[in-house]
Amino acid sequence: QAVDNGEVWVAFQPKLDVKSNRIMGAEALVRWSHPERGQIGPDDFISVAEKHNRIEKLTAFVLDQAVAAAARINDQGWDFAISANLSVQLLQKPDLLNFVDRILKKHNLSPSKLILEITETGKLDRNGSGIAMMRSLVEHGIRVSIDDYGTGNATLDYLKILPSHEVKIDKQFVADIDSNKDDLILVESTIRMVHSLGRKVVAEGVETQSVLRALARLGCDLVQGYLVGKPMTLPDLMDRISSQDLRVANRK
Repeated sequence: QAVDNGEVWVAFQPKLDVKSNRIMGAEALVRWSHPERGQIGPDDFISVAEKHNRIEKLTAFVLDQAVAAAARINDQGWDFAISANLSVQLLQKPDLLNFVDRILKKHNLSPSKLILEITETGKLDRNGSGIAMMRSLVEHGIRVSIDDYGTGNATLDYLKILPSHEVKIDKQFVADIDSNKDDLILVESTIRMVHSLGRKVVAEGVETQSVLRALARLGCDLVQGYLVGKPMTLPDLMDRISSQDLRVANRK
């Protein structure tokens, strides 16, 4: 009902390419503005949606908004990829690829501009239909990301068997790498390992310039966090991308 009533909306948190120092993508994040209870965090309602089989409708809404936004941004001439979370529960649906492909075609967005972030990978049977569906998505040109790497069930074993393009290092390992030697070593070794597997690394929770500089020295590919930008509306995101283009043009 909240989706139908317009109470649910999508915010976009920008992702910065470390080498070029430019925003090259964003993560689509669902938000719920309840008329009586105010802002309800996704942690409070996504698990409920999964439990009561409402996650497909919520995902369809977020994906549609995310893909539409990415298509609009790319139509402006910017090279931009959008990330969206995908519940492991939906990987069991035989028509998932068609479900995603219909949204991509509706907005005329290349599959390569969509990144599906998979959380709770430990729920996947290594020989089951979920991983087979991930392979089908990848074969179609859609990119797959392992979210929250280093926590819970996002283990070395799943890094080996999942057909992913990208690994996201959880913010709890990133936030203090400028002052915590153990965290620095863990992040450095993770980046080196992931790169050796031919995949990109995204660091979450980057909030200071010193952490960003440390990640740049380690060769991290992309970062997101409050230093780059808090979750924002699509117009605000487009203003951010446009302003960085103006800065580059002014330097020439």
